Amino acid sequence: MHDHIKTIILAGGLGTRLKGALGALPKPMAPIGDGPFLVYLTRFFSKQGFDDIIISCGHGADTIKTYFEDGSRLGLRIEYTFETELLGTGGALKLAEPLVDSEDFIVANGDTYFDVDLNEMYCFHKERGAVATIALAHKEDTGRYGSVVSDSHNRIVSFSEKKPEGQAGHINGGVYIFRKEVFARIPDGKVISLEREILPALIEKGLYGFPANGYFIDIGIPEDYERAKKELPGMSKVL
Repeated sequence: MHDHIKTIILAGGLGTRLKGALGALPKPMAPIGDGPFLVYLTRFFSKQGFDDIIISCGHGADTIKTYFEDGSRLGLRIEYTFETELLGTGGALKLAEPLVDSEDFIVANGDTYFDVDLNEMYCFHKERGAVATIALAHKEDTGRYGSVVSDSHNRIVSFSEKKPEGQAGHINGGVYIFRKEVFARIPDGKVISLEREILPALIEKGLYGFPANGYFIDIGIPEDYERAKKELPGMSKVL
């Protein structure tokens, strides 16, 4: 059903808020159980049949490539892109364009684990003829993340910035399905944010939200990293 859809994992983050815990390690390589966080993420995709993965590297690229190599040890096919300068999440995504040969592709943040049924999300995306679909996680307090508002047809109508006191609502869960034409909206070699610039520009142009209730964790802050170390190993065994 999804022949050779590529999954791009944005793994170039510096992990500044986790520096005390990780030292020079890139955030997606944060140790969890008996492997790095990124192994849990790649396993999550391969379990659902998405095993063509592009890891978009920036800081700490060598550490990632040395660990994963071509992915065959984990039953994956892994390719890499390398940022020589920090280009933001949008600029990093643009570097993968030559490697994407399917009409649609998946993108995931390298520091977020969101247990979404990807095949269901892909069907949702295709049925609506979406240009972009964002997996939405429900949070009792959206404050730290900012919220995403959809209409009754699941079309995204607005993004609101992070607020000190959040209300309950949906947040961007860090998993996306895009049509390849989205690359045309990203200028070459320019620093650009997927979340702050590209996605808001797609409102009213085929941008949909796919609400999902699965386990969600973002290891960007020390408390959640500690929680991930306790919770993730029980959910997904690393080879």
